[in-house]
Amino acid sequence: MKNFIILAVVILGIGAIGYTLYKNKTELETSANLAMKTSDHIAVTMETVKEETILRSFEANGVFEPSQELKLMAETAGAIVKINKRKGDFVKKGDIILQVDDRLIQSEYTIVKLNRDQAEKDMKRFENLASTDAVTQKQLEEYQKAFKIYDAQFSALQKRLDDTRVAAPISGYINQEYFEMGALVSPGMPIVDIINSSPLKLTVKVSESEVSSIKKGDQVSVKANALSNDNLIGKVDFISNKADGSFKYEVILIVSGDKLQEIKPGMFGTATFKSTKEEKILKISRKSIAGSIKDPGVYLVENEQATYRPVKINPLQDGTVEILQGLKVGEEVISSGLINIKEGTKVKIQ
Repeated sequence: MKNFIILAVVILGIGAIGYTLYKNKTELETSANLAMKTSDHIAVTMETVKEETILRSFEANGVFEPSQELKLMAETAGAIVKINKRKGDFVKKGDIILQVDDRLIQSEYTIVKLNRDQAEKDMKRFENLASTDAVTQKQLEEYQKAFKIYDAQFSALQKRLDDTRVAAPISGYINQEYFEMGALVSPGMPIVDIINSSPLKLTVKVSESEVSSIKKGDQVSVKANALSNDNLIGKVDFISNKADGSFKYEVILIVSGDKLQEIKPGMFGTATFKSTKEEKILKISRKSIAGSIKDPGVYLVENEQATYRPVKINPLQDGTVEILQGLKVGEEVISSGLINIKEGTKVKIQ
């Protein structure tokens, strides 16, 4: 009797579990069928195109660059016999960085200088004699020609001698060196990289709507992103006349300030362009834009269907975009549910 009761309880339990599973399955199927029936229309929310008055202000990021940067090459051949400046040293324009062995050139220079000086004396002597008709014009021309030949040789050797003293063509810091004592150099071989960071330049990229508000000579606020330094001024020195592949225009700022020496070339910087002129613009949220910044568009609702319309925009700093073309104030665009929207999709405004 006891075993029969236990068996009856087990059978009842199994039956209850089976009923519950069957009921849940039925409810899921019912919900799925209901969802399929109601999915004919996608629920969306709308955003109204608004007109706002703004003081056009925008930021542009870029990289600090030295005002001058060059790779100094050797112009002569020989062994390095003296080093005056090394990596990290500051050099002024004309400072001798290193000396190349010039003994052979010095010997040639001495001989040619003696010949040139003698040819010059002979020429002047014959010029004096020619004034008294003591020599012919042909004899005078021969001595003048001899002097010109020796003078040209002298000038060439003077240049070769000067090239053995490798001098800095600009002022700045030696950022890299490519030599050692006793090493052989040859024409075209790199010697040092020199960087002049005074003043610094900041190169930024701006959009077509932004570049129209920038003029050469404008002063803007500049800061280095890695530093707390925010008292720098950038003066617009260059504005490109043609956009690059990303439809951006290059603007170069000459930067000045009290603590400019804290900033190193290669650091990231931000320039803030501000305008005192009020402008009226049309704005919508960035999330209401379908597609990319290069090929933007929006969806409107007509007869409960999504209708695509291409627009021209200018991204703003606050997560919104300026509508340059394609929409009017008061029009409504779909702002949510865009991931499932395409042309002709049935929608329901919530």
